[in-house]
Amino acid sequence: MYSLAGAALVALVAACTPLPPAVDSSQYVPLALAPASFTGVRDERANFRALFCREPGGSEEIPDEACRLALRHFRDEGEATRHIEPANLPRDRYRVALALGIGWDCVRDLIDERELPTTALAEAGYATTLLEVEGLSSSERNADIVAAQLEDSLAPEQQLILVGYSKGAVDLMVALQRHPELAARTAALVTVAGSVGGSPVAENAADSTTALLRFSPYGDCGQGDRRAMESLRPVHRHAWLQDHLPLPVPAYAIVTAPGPDRVSPALRSSYKVLGAVHPLNDGALLHWDQLLPGSTLLGYANADHWAVAVPVQVEDIPLGSLLVRNGYPRTRLWRAIIDYVIADLENPVSQEGTGS
Repeated sequence: MYSLAGAALVALVAACTPLPPAVDSSQYVPLALAPASFTGVRDERANFRALFCREPGGSEEIPDEACRLALRHFRDEGEATRHIEPANLPRDRYRVALALGIGWDCVRDLIDERELPTTALAEAGYATTLLEVEGLSSSERNADIVAAQLEDSLAPEQQLILVGYSKGAVDLMVALQRHPELAARTAALVTVAGSVGGSPVAENAADSTTALLRFSPYGDCGQGDRRAMESLRPVHRHAWLQDHLPLPVPAYAIVTAPGPDRVSPALRSSYKVLGAVHPLNDGALLHWDQLLPGSTLLGYANADHWAVAVPVQVEDIPLGSLLVRNGYPRTRLWRAIIDYVIADLENPVSQEGTGS
């Protein structure tokens, strides 16, 4: 009797719980959850790991154990079949242009720009550009900004390698679609923790989230068109992918999928929420939403959504050292990414990558 009464009480409470806001489900497109190999993804994890673990450009050599921990290893990775010699790569033929994610300019004072991937790459001799996208604007608006900024950026015979982190990946994908002249000068797109399929977090993000970033004391950002969160909603991203794939350039992907001990405390709440869907998430994105169909998978970084790309100055944040875990061999990772992409562009291989 007591169990029956308890069940009735639970049912009553559930019935009184408000439903999620109504969504126009007619805008969704048919989707299927399938192994990456069924979506045309080329798996190069083992070959990329081999390059990453011997990349000499970092400030320190990574011991074998640390190397293994920096990139997640799953059961189907396989063995490396390709040797890349970074010293022989024609880096001067390419310019690396990076677009960061949502609200980046609103917290710019918290970013150690000396340690940004573009800065570290430039110091190592790569030609780089940090794209001044608007952190609170839609991907359509930022796509036009990117095209304008890069219009006269290339030396003769030089091509672009576009790198998009988080929402920056979406901005660049839209830029390639909206501006064929940009695509014609682009050799490749790289997504790093890219919000390719959007994020469920964006579905529940209120205007207060944008307002919080807009009035952050740690940067100076305009309000833009205030549609940044809208650009990250899965309903929009999935529809865009259906309408515009394949991309006009080859794409490469680094997915972030940290172990629980690598997640910043400030991201743990969203990490747990997304974890109810799948444990492989970075506190902002599910792992499958970071992988573009038809792209080349380079690896799964054991880093949360911030650590893989954004060098946070934790000393400038109250309790920063307790809230943010930002230690990750970013420079080594990003150098390996660009070197792998250049090697693949210069000497493409026709065989399938290792793993499935």
